[in-house]
Amino acid sequence: MTDISLSNIEQQILNTLPAGRAQAITLEQLAYLLRINKKRVSDIVANLRKRGYLIGSNRQSHGGMYLIVTSNEFWETVNTLQKSVNSQQTIINALLQHEERFARI
Repeated sequence: MTDISLSNIEQQILNTLPAGRAQAITLEQLAYLLRINKKRVSDIVANLRKRGYLIGSNRQSHGGMYLIVTSNEFWETVNTLQKSVNSQQTIINALLQHEERFARI
């Protein structure tokens, strides 16, 4: 984590997120509790994660976000993100097969 101080809303999100996957709350619940829209919550959580805060998410049914507290939660989050990166790279590679048809401006 960086030494950059947290904004009030960032601190509120970290204070509101439960510890552990078993207690995960949905984006909708978090937005409701903080009285802000889901897009803003999502953007702030993404920014916190980019800064190294241990925020996990479970995308399965009844999933949600939580503060990572166990090794299993940590690696589950890393593996989920890695799968997403790999999937996006596969799409990029497939698109690039056609790059000669499109000149870069």
